Amino acid sequence: MLKFLSSLKLAVILIAAIAVMSVLATIFPDADAFSSWSFRLVVIAFFINLGLCTVQLLPKFWKQLHRTAADVTENGACKVYDADEAAITAWLKENHYSISREAQNGNVKILAQKGKMGLAAPHLLHISLLIILIGALFSTFNTEGFAMGQVGQTRPFPEELRSVYGETSAVEILDFQTVYDEQQAVDNWVTRFNLYIHGELVAQNVETKVNEPYRYGNLMIYQNSYDYRYLLEVQGLEDEADNTTYGLPDNQAATIGGQTVVAAMVNGKPYVQISDHVNASRGQFVEPGDVLTLTDTGATITYLGTAAYSILELKIRRGTYIVFAGFLLASIASLMFLSGRYRELRILTGGGKKESRIWCYSKSSMVVEEIEEELAEQWPKRQEEQ
Repeated sequence: MLKFLSSLKLAVILIAAIAVMSVLATIFPDADAFSSWSFRLVVIAFFINLGLCTVQLLPKFWKQLHRTAADVTENGACKVYDADEAAITAWLKENHYSISREAQNGNVKILAQKGKMGLAAPHLLHISLLIILIGALFSTFNTEGFAMGQVGQTRPFPEELRSVYGETSAVEILDFQTVYDEQQAVDNWVTRFNLYIHGELVAQNVETKVNEPYRYGNLMIYQNSYDYRYLLEVQGLEDEADNTTYGLPDNQAATIGGQTVVAAMVNGKPYVQISDHVNASRGQFVEPGDVLTLTDTGATITYLGTAAYSILELKIRRGTYIVFAGFLLASIASLMFLSGRYRELRILTGGGKKESRIWCYSKSSMVVEEIEEELAEQWPKRQEEQ
Protein backbone atom coordinates (compact mmCIF):
# COMPACT_ATOMS: atom_id res chain seq x y z
CA MET A 1 0.00 0.00 0.00
CA LEU A 2 2.80 2.43 0.95
CA LYS A 3 4.57 1.70 -2.33
CA PHE A 4 1.42 2.52 -4.31
CA LEU A 5 0.71 5.69 -2.33
CA SER A 6 4.19 7.03 -3.16
CA SER A 7 4.21 5.78 -6.76
CA LEU A 8 4.65 7.92 -9.86
CA LYS A 9 1.61 6.21 -11.41
CA LEU A 10 -0.66 7.54 -8.66
CA ALA A 11 0.91 11.00 -8.98
CA VAL A 12 0.06 11.10 -12.70
CA ILE A 13 -3.53 10.04 -12.01
CA LEU A 14 -3.98 12.70 -9.32
CA ILE A 15 -2.42 15.47 -11.42
CA ALA A 16 -4.76 14.53 -14.28
CA ALA A 17 -7.74 14.60 -11.91
CA ILE A 18 -6.79 18.08 -10.62
CA ALA A 19 -6.36 19.31 -14.20
CA VAL A 20 -9.77 17.97 -15.28
CA MET A 21 -11.53 19.46 -12.23
CA SER A 22 -9.82 22.81 -12.85
CA VAL A 23 -11.03 22.85 -16.46
CA LEU A 24 -14.59 21.97 -15.38
CA ALA A 25 -14.48 24.70 -12.73
CA THR A 26 -13.52 27.21 -15.43
CA ILE A 27 -16.32 26.06 -17.77
CA PHE A 28 -18.94 25.85 -15.01
CA PRO A 29 -17.95 28.52 -12.44
CA ASP A 30 -21.33 28.37 -10.68
CA ALA A 31 -20.59 24.79 -9.62
CA ASP A 32 -17.86 26.12 -7.29
CA ALA A 33 -15.81 22.96 -7.80
CA PHE A 34 -12.78 24.30 -5.92
CA SER A 35 -14.80 24.37 -2.68
CA SER A 36 -16.10 20.82 -3.10
CA TRP A 37 -14.91 17.96 -0.92
CA SER A 38 -14.11 15.89 -4.01
CA PHE A 39 -11.49 18.50 -5.02
CA ARG A 40 -10.17 18.73 -1.45
CA LEU A 41 -9.77 14.95 -1.23
CA VAL A 42 -7.82 14.87 -4.51
CA VAL A 43 -5.51 17.64 -3.23
CA ILE A 44 -5.02 15.78 0.08
CA ALA A 45 -4.24 12.55 -1.79
CA PHE A 46 -1.67 14.31 -3.97
CA PHE A 47 -0.11 15.88 -0.85
CA ILE A 48 0.25 12.42 0.72
CA ASN A 49 1.69 10.98 -2.51
CA LEU A 50 4.24 13.76 -2.94
CA GLY A 51 5.03 13.86 0.79
CA LEU A 52 5.81 10.12 0.95
CA CYS A 53 7.96 10.39 -2.18
CA THR A 54 9.89 13.30 -0.66
CA VAL A 55 10.41 11.53 2.69
CA GLN A 56 11.72 8.43 0.94
CA LEU A 57 14.27 10.44 -1.07
CA LEU A 58 15.58 12.65 1.75
CA PRO A 59 17.74 10.01 3.58
CA LYS A 60 19.61 9.20 0.35
CA PHE A 61 20.10 12.91 -0.35
CA TRP A 62 21.33 13.54 3.20
CA LYS A 63 23.81 10.69 2.98
CA GLN A 64 25.06 11.87 -0.41
CA LEU A 65 25.45 15.42 0.89
CA HIS A 66 27.60 14.31 3.82
CA ARG A 67 29.85 11.73 2.13
CA THR A 68 33.60 12.03 2.68
CA ALA A 69 36.70 10.53 1.14
CA ALA A 70 36.31 7.55 3.49
CA ASP A 71 33.26 6.52 1.47
CA VAL A 72 35.20 6.23 -1.81
CA THR A 73 35.20 2.64 -3.08
CA GLU A 74 36.71 0.95 -6.11
CA ASN A 75 33.38 -0.24 -7.47
CA GLY A 76 32.36 0.62 -11.01
CA ALA A 77 34.18 1.58 -14.19
CA CYS A 78 37.00 4.09 -13.87
CA LYS A 79 39.63 5.70 -16.08
CA VAL A 80 43.34 5.99 -15.24
CA TYR A 81 45.20 9.23 -15.96
CA ASP A 82 48.90 10.14 -15.90
CA ALA A 83 48.55 12.61 -13.03
CA ASP A 84 49.72 12.55 -9.43
CA GLU A 85 47.89 13.83 -6.36
CA ALA A 86 49.34 17.34 -6.59
CA ALA A 87 48.22 17.79 -10.20
CA ILE A 88 44.77 16.37 -9.53
CA THR A 89 44.26 18.55 -6.43
CA ALA A 90 45.41 21.70 -8.25
CA TRP A 91 42.98 21.02 -11.11
CA LEU A 92 40.09 20.36 -8.72
CA LYS A 93 40.69 23.62 -6.86
CA GLU A 94 40.96 25.53 -10.13
CA ASN A 95 37.57 24.19 -11.13
CA HIS A 96 35.98 25.00 -7.76
CA TYR A 97 35.38 21.48 -6.46
CA SER A 98 35.01 20.93 -2.73
CA ILE A 99 37.58 18.33 -1.67
CA SER A 100 37.63 15.65 1.01
CA ARG A 101 40.95 13.76 1.41
CA GLU A 102 41.96 10.69 3.37
CA ALA A 103 45.30 8.83 3.37
CA GLN A 104 45.09 5.04 3.72
CA ASN A 105 47.90 2.46 3.48
CA GLY A 106 50.14 4.76 1.46
CA ASN A 107 47.36 5.62 -0.98
CA VAL A 108 45.09 8.68 -0.99
CA LYS A 109 41.33 8.77 -1.43
CA ILE A 110 39.78 11.98 -2.69
CA LEU A 111 36.09 12.82 -2.96
CA ALA A 112 35.50 15.95 -5.07
CA GLN A 113 32.03 17.47 -5.33
CA LYS A 114 30.60 20.39 -7.27
CA GLY A 115 27.08 21.76 -7.73
CA LYS A 116 25.63 20.68 -4.36
CA MET A 117 22.92 23.32 -4.73
CA GLY A 118 21.78 21.56 -7.89
CA LEU A 119 21.65 18.33 -5.91
CA ALA A 120 19.32 19.92 -3.35
CA ALA A 121 17.13 21.72 -5.89
CA PRO A 122 14.74 18.80 -6.72
CA HIS A 123 14.07 18.15 -3.02
CA LEU A 124 13.47 21.84 -2.34
CA LEU A 125 11.09 21.92 -5.31
CA HIS A 126 9.18 18.97 -3.82
CA ILE A 127 8.88 20.81 -0.51
CA SER A 128 7.68 23.99 -2.25
CA LEU A 129 4.98 21.99 -4.04
CA LEU A 130 3.86 20.54 -0.71
CA ILE A 131 3.55 24.07 0.70
CA ILE A 132 1.57 25.18 -2.36
CA LEU A 133 -0.79 22.23 -1.91
CA ILE A 134 -1.35 23.20 1.74
CA GLY A 135 -2.15 26.74 0.62
CA ALA A 136 -4.48 25.45 -2.11
CA LEU A 137 -6.32 23.31 0.44
CA PHE A 138 -6.77 26.28 2.79
CA SER A 139 -7.98 28.35 -0.16
CA THR A 140 -10.89 25.98 -0.72
CA PHE A 141 -12.32 27.26 2.58
CA ASN A 142 -12.37 30.90 1.41
CA THR A 143 -15.34 32.96 2.61
CA GLU A 144 -16.95 35.70 0.54
CA GLY A 145 -19.86 38.13 0.65
CA PHE A 146 -21.05 41.43 -0.84
CA ALA A 147 -21.52 44.99 0.43
CA MET A 148 -23.50 47.55 -1.59
CA GLY A 149 -23.69 51.26 -0.79
CA GLN A 150 -23.59 54.73 -2.23
CA VAL A 151 -21.09 57.50 -1.65
CA GLY A 152 -21.23 58.67 1.94
CA GLN A 153 -22.68 55.47 3.35
CA THR A 154 -21.02 53.12 5.81
CA ARG A 155 -21.95 49.53 5.09
CA PRO A 156 -21.40 46.66 7.55
CA PHE A 157 -19.44 43.58 6.54
CA PRO A 158 -21.57 40.86 4.91
CA GLU A 159 -22.92 38.31 7.33
CA GLU A 160 -20.60 35.58 6.00
CA LEU A 161 -17.52 37.51 7.26
CA ARG A 162 -18.84 38.81 10.58
CA SER A 163 -17.95 35.61 12.43
CA VAL A 164 -14.29 36.42 11.65
CA TYR A 165 -14.20 40.22 11.80
CA GLY A 166 -17.04 40.98 14.22
CA GLU A 167 -20.28 42.92 14.01
CA THR A 168 -18.62 46.36 14.04
CA SER A 169 -16.45 45.87 10.94
CA ALA A 170 -17.55 48.04 8.03
CA VAL A 171 -16.67 49.80 4.78
CA GLU A 172 -17.25 53.56 4.50
CA ILE A 173 -17.66 54.47 0.82
CA LEU A 174 -15.98 57.81 0.12
CA ASP A 175 -16.23 57.96 -3.66
CA PHE A 176 -17.13 55.90 -6.70
CA GLN A 177 -16.01 56.77 -10.22
CA THR A 178 -16.27 55.36 -13.71
CA VAL A 179 -12.91 55.97 -15.40
CA TYR A 180 -12.80 56.51 -19.17
CA ASP A 181 -9.86 56.25 -21.55
CA GLU A 182 -8.87 58.72 -24.27
CA GLN A 183 -11.45 57.24 -26.65
CA GLN A 184 -14.13 57.73 -23.98
CA ALA A 185 -14.55 53.99 -23.54
CA VAL A 186 -14.92 52.65 -20.01
CA ASP A 187 -11.46 51.87 -18.65
CA ASN A 188 -12.25 50.93 -15.04
CA TRP A 189 -14.47 51.41 -12.02
CA VAL A 190 -12.86 52.71 -8.84
CA THR A 191 -14.16 52.87 -5.29
CA ARG A 192 -12.36 54.83 -2.55
CA PHE A 193 -13.21 53.85 1.00
CA ASN A 194 -12.24 53.69 4.65
CA LEU A 195 -11.95 50.25 6.23
CA TYR A 196 -12.97 49.53 9.82
CA ILE A 197 -12.08 46.24 11.55
CA HIS A 198 -13.75 45.64 14.94
CA GLY A 199 -14.79 49.29 14.82
CA GLU A 200 -11.21 50.56 14.45
CA LEU A 201 -10.07 52.51 11.36
CA VAL A 202 -7.31 50.37 9.81
CA ALA A 203 -7.15 51.77 6.26
CA GLN A 204 -8.01 55.33 5.20
CA ASN A 205 -8.85 56.62 1.73
CA VAL A 206 -7.74 53.44 -0.03
CA GLU A 207 -9.15 52.20 -3.32
CA THR A 208 -10.12 49.08 -5.19
CA LYS A 209 -10.44 48.62 -8.94
CA VAL A 210 -11.59 45.88 -11.27
CA ASN A 211 -8.76 43.29 -11.35
CA GLU A 212 -6.84 45.31 -8.72
CA PRO A 213 -8.34 44.34 -5.34
CA TYR A 214 -7.38 45.98 -2.08
CA ARG A 215 -5.65 43.63 0.38
CA TYR A 216 -5.66 43.79 4.15
CA GLY A 217 -4.09 40.67 5.61
CA ASN A 218 -6.16 37.71 4.39
CA LEU A 219 -9.04 40.03 3.44
CA MET A 220 -9.40 41.06 -0.20
CA ILE A 221 -11.92 43.67 -1.38
CA TYR A 222 -12.87 43.53 -5.06
CA GLN A 223 -14.75 46.01 -7.23
CA ASN A 224 -17.45 43.55 -8.23
CA SER A 225 -19.96 45.81 -10.01
CA TYR A 226 -21.83 49.09 -9.68
CA ASP A 227 -25.22 50.78 -10.07
CA TYR A 228 -26.56 54.30 -10.49
CA ARG A 229 -29.75 56.03 -9.35
CA TYR A 230 -30.62 59.30 -11.08
CA LEU A 231 -32.58 61.60 -8.77
CA LEU A 232 -35.35 63.45 -10.65
CA GLU A 233 -37.82 65.79 -8.94
CA VAL A 234 -41.20 66.04 -10.72
CA GLN A 235 -43.53 69.04 -10.27
CA GLY A 236 -46.73 70.25 -11.94
CA LEU A 237 -48.58 66.97 -12.60
CA GLU A 238 -52.33 66.89 -11.98
CA ASP A 239 -52.04 63.95 -9.62
CA GLU A 240 -50.22 65.29 -6.58
CA ALA A 241 -49.08 61.76 -5.68
CA ASP A 242 -46.91 61.81 -8.83
CA ASN A 243 -45.20 65.04 -7.83
CA THR A 244 -42.30 63.48 -5.99
CA THR A 245 -38.61 62.57 -6.32
CA TYR A 246 -37.80 59.52 -8.42
CA GLY A 247 -34.63 57.44 -8.25
CA LEU A 248 -34.28 56.00 -11.76
CA PRO A 249 -31.96 53.00 -12.24
CA ASP A 250 -29.26 53.38 -14.87
CA ASN A 251 -30.58 52.98 -18.43
CA GLN A 252 -33.98 51.67 -17.34
CA ALA A 253 -37.17 53.26 -18.60
CA ALA A 254 -39.75 54.70 -16.19
CA THR A 255 -43.22 56.15 -16.87
CA ILE A 256 -43.72 59.62 -15.43
CA GLY A 257 -46.91 61.57 -16.28
CA GLY A 258 -47.70 59.15 -19.08
CA GLN A 259 -44.34 59.68 -20.77
CA THR A 260 -41.24 57.51 -20.88
CA VAL A 261 -38.16 58.83 -19.14
CA VAL A 262 -34.73 57.19 -19.38
CA ALA A 263 -31.56 58.33 -17.61
CA ALA A 264 -28.12 56.92 -18.34
CA MET A 265 -24.44 57.70 -18.08
CA VAL A 266 -22.98 58.59 -21.50
CA ASN A 267 -19.24 59.18 -21.76
CA GLY A 268 -19.13 59.87 -18.04
CA LYS A 269 -21.97 62.43 -18.08
CA PRO A 270 -25.64 61.93 -17.05
CA TYR A 271 -28.09 62.07 -19.95
CA VAL A 272 -31.91 62.25 -19.63
CA GLN A 273 -34.25 61.35 -22.51
CA ILE A 274 -38.04 61.92 -22.68
CA SER A 275 -40.47 60.31 -25.12
CA ASP A 276 -44.22 60.94 -25.42
CA HIS A 277 -44.61 58.21 -28.09
CA VAL A 278 -45.90 60.80 -30.58
CA ASN A 279 -43.12 63.30 -31.10
CA ALA A 280 -39.48 62.48 -31.61
CA SER A 281 -37.59 61.59 -28.46
CA ARG A 282 -35.62 64.44 -26.97
CA GLY A 283 -32.87 64.45 -24.44
CA GLN A 284 -29.89 66.33 -23.10
CA PHE A 285 -26.87 66.08 -20.88
CA VAL A 286 -27.77 67.43 -17.47
CA GLU A 287 -26.17 68.91 -14.39
CA PRO A 288 -27.77 69.33 -10.97
CA GLY A 289 -30.51 71.98 -11.19
CA ASP A 290 -31.23 71.56 -14.92
CA VAL A 291 -34.97 71.48 -15.76
CA LEU A 292 -36.73 69.52 -18.52
CA THR A 293 -40.39 69.88 -19.52
CA LEU A 294 -42.86 67.05 -20.05
CA THR A 295 -44.63 67.58 -23.40
CA ASP A 296 -48.29 68.80 -23.29
CA THR A 297 -48.47 68.68 -19.48
CA GLY A 298 -46.47 71.70 -18.46
CA ALA A 299 -44.92 69.59 -15.70
CA THR A 300 -41.19 69.81 -15.11
CA ILE A 301 -38.43 67.41 -14.23
CA THR A 302 -35.50 68.79 -12.26
CA TYR A 303 -32.29 66.78 -12.23
CA LEU A 304 -31.01 66.73 -8.64
CA GLY A 305 -27.95 64.54 -9.03
CA THR A 306 -26.75 60.96 -9.36
CA ALA A 307 -26.44 58.49 -6.52
CA ALA A 308 -23.71 56.02 -7.41
CA TYR A 309 -23.89 52.60 -5.76
CA SER A 310 -20.72 50.56 -5.55
CA ILE A 311 -20.98 46.79 -5.13
CA LEU A 312 -17.94 45.38 -3.37
CA GLU A 313 -17.03 41.71 -2.99
CA LEU A 314 -15.20 40.85 0.24
CA LYS A 315 -13.20 37.61 0.43
CA ILE A 316 -11.13 35.93 3.10
CA ARG A 317 -8.21 34.27 1.28
CA ARG A 318 -6.88 31.93 3.96
CA GLY A 319 -4.24 30.20 1.89
CA THR A 320 -2.90 33.17 -0.09
CA TYR A 321 0.30 33.77 1.87
CA ILE A 322 1.01 30.04 2.12
CA VAL A 323 0.78 29.72 -1.67
CA PHE A 324 3.01 32.78 -2.12
CA ALA A 325 5.58 31.22 0.23
CA GLY A 326 5.47 28.01 -1.82
CA PHE A 327 6.01 29.88 -5.09
CA LEU A 328 8.88 31.84 -3.54
CA LEU A 329 10.54 28.59 -2.46
CA ALA A 330 9.93 27.13 -5.93
CA SER A 331 11.64 30.17 -7.47
CA ILE A 332 14.64 29.64 -5.21
CA ALA A 333 14.75 25.96 -6.23
CA SER A 334 14.67 26.98 -9.91
CA LEU A 335 17.63 29.33 -9.38
CA MET A 336 19.48 26.49 -7.65
CA PHE A 337 18.99 24.36 -10.78
CA LEU A 338 20.78 27.10 -12.72
CA SER A 339 23.82 26.76 -10.46
CA GLY A 340 24.71 23.63 -12.39
CA ARG A 341 24.16 19.89 -12.14
CA TYR A 342 25.73 18.01 -9.30
CA ARG A 343 28.97 16.25 -10.28
CA GLU A 344 31.23 14.03 -8.24
CA LEU A 345 34.71 12.61 -8.75
CA ARG A 346 35.94 9.64 -6.72
CA ILE A 347 39.72 9.42 -6.95
CA LEU A 348 42.38 6.91 -5.86
CA THR A 349 45.96 8.16 -6.19
CA GLY A 350 49.34 8.19 -4.41
CA GLY A 351 51.56 5.24 -3.49
CA GLY A 352 54.50 6.81 -5.30
CA LYS A 353 52.85 6.31 -8.68
CA LYS A 354 52.14 9.08 -11.16
CA GLU A 355 48.66 7.86 -11.90
CA SER A 356 45.17 8.50 -10.65
CA ARG A 357 42.12 6.31 -10.97
CA ILE A 358 38.99 8.45 -11.35
CA TRP A 359 35.31 7.55 -11.24
CA CYS A 360 32.98 10.26 -12.63
CA TYR A 361 29.43 10.51 -11.34
CA SER A 362 26.41 12.63 -12.28
CA LYS A 363 22.73 11.94 -12.93
CA SER A 364 23.27 13.26 -16.45
CA SER A 365 25.31 11.13 -18.85
CA MET A 366 26.11 14.30 -20.79
CA VAL A 367 27.72 15.83 -17.69
CA VAL A 368 29.79 12.66 -17.18
CA GLU A 369 31.03 12.88 -20.79
CA GLU A 370 31.82 16.56 -20.27
CA ILE A 371 33.92 15.81 -17.16
CA GLU A 372 35.79 13.01 -18.93
CA GLU A 373 36.57 15.32 -21.85
CA GLU A 374 37.92 17.95 -19.44
CA LEU A 375 40.15 15.35 -17.76
CA ALA A 376 41.38 14.00 -21.10
CA GLU A 377 42.43 17.53 -22.11
CA GLN A 378 44.62 17.72 -18.97
CA TRP A 379 46.30 14.32 -18.91
CA PRO A 380 46.56 11.34 -21.25
CA LYS A 381 44.61 8.27 -20.24
CA ARG A 382 46.75 5.32 -19.34
CA GLN A 383 43.95 2.91 -20.07
CA GLU A 384 40.28 3.25 -21.00
CA GLU A 385 38.62 1.28 -18.23
CA GLN A 386 39.45 -0.80 -15.23
